[in-house]
Amino acid sequence: MRAGYVSRGTATTAVPFSPETIGRHERGDIALEPEDAVTYADCYGSPDILPRYCATCPVGQRIGRTATDRPLPYATLRIRRLIADAQSVADRLEQIAFDGVIDDTEREDFEKALAFLHQLEQGISDIVLCGLGNEKAAPGATGAASR
Repeated sequence: MRAGYVSRGTATTAVPFSPETIGRHERGDIALEPEDAVTYADCYGSPDILPRYCATCPVGQRIGRTATDRPLPYATLRIRRLIADAQSVADRLEQIAFDGVIDDTEREDFEKALAFLHQLEQGISDIVLCGLGNEKAAPGATGAASR
């Protein structure tokens, strides 16, 4: 949680927490509240702290949130493959949804589609996490060519 600071003492110059509180947060001795995660992200200039927090909170865990550190090239290839497969999944979902009812013959395909959508969501999250991690390294980067 120190975001590159050498010690908890120097980390306290960035966040409004004592070294002891930072240590308790790092060790998990006290729960990190959502407001604390926002404070760390803002003060450290590390927006990638937020999806990492969400992946570990009870709600995030229940709905399957992940925060996987994948190298950008791997994450990009993965998302490209998933997007290529997405059309056939969307077509099958359209067939299932046509009558507004998921019957027993469609249930297995529907469950497979949900699993695929979860993988797609994870792939998107991987790319977003790469982007959030790079915001700190290149603040103000918009991808637009400078004049």
